[in-house]
Amino acid sequence: MVGLGAMSDFNSTDFVAQMRGFQASDDARQKLFADMLERYTALLEGYETLNNDYASEREIRRSYQQSVNQMQREVAETRRELENHSFVLALIDGDGVIFQDALLRAAGSDGGSEAASRLQYALRDHIMSLYGNSGNWPIMVQVYLSLDKLAHKLASVGLIDKPSDLRTFAQGFCLNQSLFSIVDVGHGKERADHKIKEMLRTFSDNPTCRHIIFGGCHDAGYLLNLDQYKHHAAKAARITLLESTPAWRGFAELPNFRRTRFDNVFRNTELPEYGGYVPRTIAPAQSNISAPMQPPVSAPVSAPVQPITRTMTDPTPPPGFNNPPPGFPSAPPGFSNSPRDTPTISSPATTVSSLAATNPTPDPSDSSWAAVGQTNGVPPSKNVSIAPKTKPNKKWAYYNKEEQRLDEPLSPKDKAAYEAIEQRMKRTGKNLCNHWHLNNGKCTNGANCHFQHEPPLSNAGKIALRYKTRSLACKDRYCQNVNCCHQCSFERDQGWCPFPDTCNLRHTHGMDKVKATRWDEDGNCEEL
Repeated sequence: MVGLGAMSDFNSTDFVAQMRGFQASDDARQKLFADMLERYTALLEGYETLNNDYASEREIRRSYQQSVNQMQREVAETRRELENHSFVLALIDGDGVIFQDALLRAAGSDGGSEAASRLQYALRDHIMSLYGNSGNWPIMVQVYLSLDKLAHKLASVGLIDKPSDLRTFAQGFCLNQSLFSIVDVGHGKERADHKIKEMLRTFSDNPTCRHIIFGGCHDAGYLLNLDQYKHHAAKAARITLLESTPAWRGFAELPNFRRTRFDNVFRNTELPEYGGYVPRTIAPAQSNISAPMQPPVSAPVSAPVQPITRTMTDPTPPPGFNNPPPGFPSAPPGFSNSPRDTPTISSPATTVSSLAATNPTPDPSDSSWAAVGQTNGVPPSKNVSIAPKTKPNKKWAYYNKEEQRLDEPLSPKDKAAYEAIEQRMKRTGKNLCNHWHLNNGKCTNGANCHFQHEPPLSNAGKIALRYKTRSLACKDRYCQNVNCCHQCSFERDQGWCPFPDTCNLRHTHGMDKVKATRWDEDGNCEEL
């Protein structure tokens, strides 16, 4: 009875509630276990991912380190190779940078050998002053020049005995130093300039070329090639401007470039216009001129050629003719600032038109025809050909066998046109611009020109002006301008010069007047 009573006291509602509490607790525990398992699984997966990433990064790091080590070895090897193959380059325009007189006059190849030794020491000292002991690199020297032209020029001014001496000099120069070369560019316009400019362009960006010594400050044509480096301090610092003769002002204004002089190797003054040249005598068999030139004497003239009578004016140049104002550059080569008056033909003369009566359609460019005009009316001893060789519009520069320039004769000067030019300059107070009037209206100064342009001259006026420009010799020793003057017109046209001691072209007196070669404006040569 007691047991039943106690059981009857147990409320079924409480039992259900307790069971539900137990069940909720079991569900919460089960859910907790499930959440813990899920989080553990996620952590395990994250760990595996990180572990894989770490292993991959470690492999990449090892590979990268190996690459770095390889690159470091290659860089070190490249630096060693660069250092082992580094050199210094000297580019010298030998047409304007001339070796010392004593070196050129030395016997045999000794002068060239001594010149190479001096240049080697001078270059070595300059490089060591810039780079210290680390600048002990081989030195390569390239001297570009027209060997034959320079040889004849040096012989004409007495610096060498004969043109072949310069070739001997060059051989001694090249043999003394294995990396020194004198390169003969031949006879042509700006051939040395072209090679030097291309070499400068090629090696200025070459890392093995540690420094460049540029010897061309006498020629303003190189300024444009150097101008591109003046604002690049690193490149400009790798170039030294070698000055011999006074440099053009533009070179002095270039910033960041180094400068030096080797006065114990190169001349610091320009070559003289003429010197100890003795013209060689041409045997009659070698010349197509039938009679030698003589002082002014009465010469027999065969019909229909009439004798030449000329009236010499005052040899003093007209005051102020083409005299540039202070600070303005002088006239370029081939155009004089203060020319001497030339002969005026005051009576019928031997001209192309008069000679054409017996020899129709002559070619003024033919050497035999020019010889006819230089024999004072005496016919040559053999028949000559007057057939045209080239197109009539093509212009040529003529040379004798010694490679001396020979000028073509001008048409007769019109006295009225000459006086008209004088009056025009006197009336306007300005001289005529030789460039504009004689070069088809082309003047490099343009609107800044200080001389007269308009109105243009007549053909007779141009001839008269050209006579004036021919009273002074061209200062360019390698001039290729076919319109330039290089010969005394008095001595050429009439066989003698009335100013033997004061003539500006007296060094051409007695020169060989037989044309041997001719060059056109494009640098093409023809043997005559």
